[in-house]
Amino acid sequence: MSCLALSGLLMSCNPRNGAIRIGLLSNPLSGRNKRHFPSFRSVFQAHSDFEHAEVVTPDDISKSLAVFASRQVNLVLVNGGDGTIQATLNALVNDRPFSELPLIAVLPAGTANLIAGDVGLGPYSPETVTKLFASLPTLSSVHQTTRHLLRLQFPDGRETLHGMFFGIGAIYSGTQIGRETKQSVGRLGEWGAGLIFAKFLMGLASGSQTGLQPVPVGLSIDGADATDQECLMLFVTTLERLFLGMKPFWNPDPGLLHYTGVSVPYRYLWRILPSVLRGKGHPLATKANGYDSQNPREIRLQLTSGFVLDGEVYDPPAQGQPIILGSGGEVSFVRLQP
Repeated sequence: MSCLALSGLLMSCNPRNGAIRIGLLSNPLSGRNKRHFPSFRSVFQAHSDFEHAEVVTPDDISKSLAVFASRQVNLVLVNGGDGTIQATLNALVNDRPFSELPLIAVLPAGTANLIAGDVGLGPYSPETVTKLFASLPTLSSVHQTTRHLLRLQFPDGRETLHGMFFGIGAIYSGTQIGRETKQSVGRLGEWGAGLIFAKFLMGLASGSQTGLQPVPVGLSIDGADATDQECLMLFVTTLERLFLGMKPFWNPDPGLLHYTGVSVPYRYLWRILPSVLRGKGHPLATKANGYDSQNPREIRLQLTSGFVLDGEVYDPPAQGQPIILGSGGEVSFVRLQP
């Protein structure tokens, strides 16, 4: 049976009732792997009945996934950071090497590990891999978590992108800071992201403009008329948790995407912040005060500034061309039982 939905979106299948065959993608240049990858090699060498490929570029990933598909892999274990995971998801959907989308397992081997923090297999350790292999052939000690993919379409002809976290404004600036401080703040993972976020808040409190300049955005949600805004920060995600456990999306309505935006002028930031970071609404967190949280099906953005997708930085589309964000289908992630 094919797992292609009638709409053309690629969906995950569930092979739990049959034998699991693992294909492992390892990026030795991902943040943690640069220092600790040798400690995993003995675990990999102790298990011969799986496919293993060391990958660095998106092309490496695409070629390796094609090999995995030809060898009946039905679980892809990604040993890499957010960029490696994003490139893997993108290749799975755009190239479609598998007739049925495999299960995905993620080791937090990168720097920020935003995706792994929400849907990761378990801690970054050889023991996590050992436990996964011990659950074979039927994944007896794991459970599955389903998330939608975030799809970015570009009318200017650029290839469609797939990931799980999109951001502009202060998020774009914060990502740049993380890259520039990779050997200091950037290497602290989600705690480093927390420090950058704290710097962002201190800048707001002090009136600093460094990295906090609003960016112009044309925004249309679920087919509504576009509005022009000056956004301090805007993100769209399909994750249910961000770094340090934050859940800054507080709209209770059902939907496929989490959208949160802060526009200028904004008011009462310090009063609402403790609530909204925990996913709780606040009477003052309103559009009139500069805050918006929705769970839409589709978002259209017109940008003149760059954007971030899963920690990777991209240039804006051609002038006047929108980015269309929607769901790219569902993916099932494998997690060890707590």
